[in-house]
Amino acid sequence: MSDSTAAPSFAITVELDGQQHAFPCTPEQTVLAAAEAAGVPLPSSCCAGVCTTCAARITEGEVHQPDAMGVKEELRQDGFALLCVSYPRSDLKVIAGQEDALYEAQFGQYQK
Repeated sequence: MSDSTAAPSFAITVELDGQQHAFPCTPEQTVLAAAEAAGVPLPSSCCAGVCTTCAARITEGEVHQPDAMGVKEELRQDGFALLCVSYPRSDLKVIAGQEDALYEAQFGQYQK
């Protein structure tokens, strides 16, 4: 008999600096925590959804990130996510290391 109480797991594929990493993540786990548990080093700092060091772009799939204070809602809709507070809702394809791109999208118009 299989254990039907086991939490479902999603397949996460992260691209960082030209390398692809794959690991599982449960819906109760942040993508960053799952990456760390799998030995995949991703950029991070505050782990509270504020600093944007862990910024990424979700290219496939969906995350729930209620505590991503460092990302405007319209940029979340555009695929930006903070992996330290992102919980998967499906399998994901992610491009990590997007802190500079997020900063430019969020604040670039003020520097011109």
